Amino acid sequence: MHSAATLSPQPHRACGACGATGNTVCHRQRFIVPDGYPLPAEYNVVVCRRCGFVYADPAATQRDYDRFYCEWSKYDDSATATGSGLSPYDAARLAITASDIARALPSRAASILDAGCATGGLLTALRDHGFTAVAGFDPSPRSAAACRDRGFEAYVGSISTASAPAHMPKFDCVVFSHVLEHVYDIPAFFTAARRLLAPGGYLYLETPDATRYDDYLYAPFQEFNTEHINHFSARALENTVRRFGFQPVLVEQKVIQTAEDTHYPAVFGLFRDSGGTADEHVVVCDQELPRRIAAYIRHSAEQMERINRDLASQLANTPRVILWGAGQLAMKLLALPCLAQTEVRALVDNNPILRGRTLAGAPIIGPEEMGPGKIAGTREPIIIATLLHADEISAQIRRLGLSNPVISLPHNSNSEVRRA
Repeated sequence: MHSAATLSPQPHRACGACGATGNTVCHRQRFIVPDGYPLPAEYNVVVCRRCGFVYADPAATQRDYDRFYCEWSKYDDSATATGSGLSPYDAARLAITASDIARALPSRAASILDAGCATGGLLTALRDHGFTAVAGFDPSPRSAAACRDRGFEAYVGSISTASAPAHMPKFDCVVFSHVLEHVYDIPAFFTAARRLLAPGGYLYLETPDATRYDDYLYAPFQEFNTEHINHFSARALENTVRRFGFQPVLVEQKVIQTAEDTHYPAVFGLFRDSGGTADEHVVVCDQELPRRIAAYIRHSAEQMERINRDLASQLANTPRVILWGAGQLAMKLLALPCLAQTEVRALVDNNPILRGRTLAGAPIIGPEEMGPGKIAGTREPIIIATLLHADEISAQIRRLGLSNPVISLPHNSNSEVRRA
């Protein structure tokens, strides 16, 4: 899962923050991905030697990521994804984002486009803050339809390419909340973003704060997943926007509460289109980000090794297992040595997008397909493939009448000490 730093011989893409091609590999991330998955099963995480930006360098194209969000988008489903505003924590997060936008924009009459709108939670929060001209934009037709059901105008298209509908108007502000970390072709992204803006318009950008990954480490390498391929700090965000002719109005950090016992670090800013290209000399090297990422990699690798040892001990002489969870952590667990010689009979997941697909040669099923006389009839051990809400999942397994042995993953007590 982890390798020492080496020079990247042939990078697949340049640094999105400054455009340089020279980088140093700090980690190699591997996954076992579902059949037909559009995204690569491995990539290098690299550090730009010019500006210090940290990003994944997968052998892919922007089209692969566009296809993923169109065909595999978990954000279509309001019950299982963020962005809908249906859960109290998601609603609070979106209300804070709307408040941040409201205190920086000069007028409630400003037209705002939420690009990557999911099912419209932020649009609702903006409307609640008095904005009267808000619309959504998303690559998923199902997400756009959900926004229309809430009473908003919504457009279908790719944020990072030129596929916006010709009839779309220009907007005073375009919001990219937790979008930029997913974008492969950052130059094309900013070109497309400018086409959506009225002259002198604003971009609101919010991403995970990579300088604080290690302070909120719940699962090993949780931010090195198939979707998050850009790892921003405040400095990296400023370098990036200045490169494409935007000027910072405000840049701040915050912490988002995602559940009763989980929090998430973020960095955000409002940036005004200056209409020009940046001076190459404004790039400021970020020395903190590579150092903080190195600590995150080290602590993640330690936690993953504990998980591997624990599972290897509990699975001795166990030929078959069931995994409860088919998400990003499960895809990393399946790449561990402890599961290399163990057959996975099935994976259980609530995400309807994954149902009926195959991972590691096993079907992905819903919890309702588990039970006496069904898939779990032969009592294989169930590995709870998540480090969050394991007790709730264990209780759900018992409510289904299953008597299978249940294996939970060891928790990361070190991160709890660091946060305290």
